[in-house]
Amino acid sequence: MEAAVSPLGAISPYQNVQLAPDSPFSFYDKRGPDEWLKVQTWLGDRWIRDDDKVLYGNYAERKNTLTLLNTANLFNQPDTNTKTNIMLAPQEIFSTATIHYGPKYVINAMSASGKSGTWYQVDTWLGPKWIMNPALMEDVHAEPIDFKLKLTGSETVYLVPYEQEGSGEILESGTVQVIAKWQHAPLPANVITWYKISLPQGDRWVKPKNETIELKPKS
Repeated sequence: MEAAVSPLGAISPYQNVQLAPDSPFSFYDKRGPDEWLKVQTWLGDRWIRDDDKVLYGNYAERKNTLTLLNTANLFNQPDTNTKTNIMLAPQEIFSTATIHYGPKYVINAMSASGKSGTWYQVDTWLGPKWIMNPALMEDVHAEPIDFKLKLTGSETVYLVPYEQEGSGEILESGTVQVIAKWQHAPLPANVITWYKISLPQGDRWVKPKNETIELKPKS
């Protein structure tokens, strides 16, 4: 029977911890129910339990004003088990820290991408809270472009490149002027394309669900 071992100290959240040079660790090992990590501390190399309080990634204190495009759940900590019943509506938010995380157990690129993301610590009327993988306008990297696009069916257009239920306008089939294009892949082999188009009521974004035809100018 193993003797109980008293803790030698505690590591406060939130911070990055460096693995000890001889720490047994592999990104291809599943995290078991009773696993440990050997890390560098002010007391020397010590062991911590490898449980749900450990995220594989990087923590950074970074103050940013960001534009939230979707409705996001608030969490008390960067842990899905601390979800509150409060939602943050699309708005401008102030973030004070981020945690970029990924899986320990990597099967393939799709698995790694699906289990990776970013936590943002944000200031709220309830104090500091966390949101996970929000849709942010700052992540939209649109390429300026100039061509006409034929829409073969009716589409929903939005003020921002995000599908918000009940916030879009119906645009009938026809030809539109494209002024920007944004493509991103939330998962490998799943490329999403948004077009920023110029309409009489102002600029809008569309992610076509029907077939489209790019109309090249005649040379």
